[in-house]
Amino acid sequence: MNFAILGALEVRYPAGRIQITAPKQKSVLATLLLDADKEVPVDRLVDCVWDGRPPAAAQTTLQSYVYRLRQLLGPMPEVSLQTSTSSYAIEIGACEFDLRYFQSRVAEAHESIREGEKEQAAAAFRKALAAWRGNALVGVPGEILRQEARLLENQRIAAYEELVNLELELGNHRRVIPELHKIVSEYPFHEVFTAQLVLALYRSGRQAEALQSHSLMRRRLRDKLGIEPGIELQQLQKAILERVPAMEITLISWTH
Repeated sequence: MNFAILGALEVRYPAGRIQITAPKQKSVLATLLLDADKEVPVDRLVDCVWDGRPPAAAQTTLQSYVYRLRQLLGPMPEVSLQTSTSSYAIEIGACEFDLRYFQSRVAEAHESIREGEKEQAAAAFRKALAAWRGNALVGVPGEILRQEARLLENQRIAAYEELVNLELELGNHRRVIPELHKIVSEYPFHEVFTAQLVLALYRSGRQAEALQSHSLMRRRLRDKLGIEPGIELQQLQKAILERVPAMEITLISWTH
């Protein structure tokens, strides 16, 4: 059995895929999976499914959704839906789960960093990020769950930041430029990624492109948000204009 939420919500098994079409049933399963193998209070489930505006019969309706999920997952002995008077839990045991895989690989990367094994750490971050198939919880309704998806996205962004920092520390600035262009296009207002791209370009001897990338971000921030770039991008631009040797430049965020 394979559960996936880092993209569209999916439940797969060797013979195919379990189809969950009812929107609120998706919300129930997504909420349980966010805390897989742990008890989830009924109140939290009700809030996530009905965005804090539950109907009078919410708990009874919730029971019916859980009953239907239990039927759908029933043939899979490695998965169980546990219930009590105040909580529900989905126990997935050794089943594959993309969120758990992602977080385990990130933890592995951090351990490698502590041991000074930067190449191994970069490889672990890449494995972690490969678990993502798109935005988290695609197709799952509810503002509360959209907020949960944004929190997961923040974990993804942090992993990208750390991966690129490692690649730059390892001297792989040329290799990460195409990847950074893609990341910047996906996160156009995220200044750290632009700073990383600017530095990678400068270290690759592409000063004009580095300054152009800085100018594009500055224009984007001013036109769309009415703000100037932060101190990191400002200092990076100043260093490039003053022709500071590329390998002497580091990013403030590296020390955070």
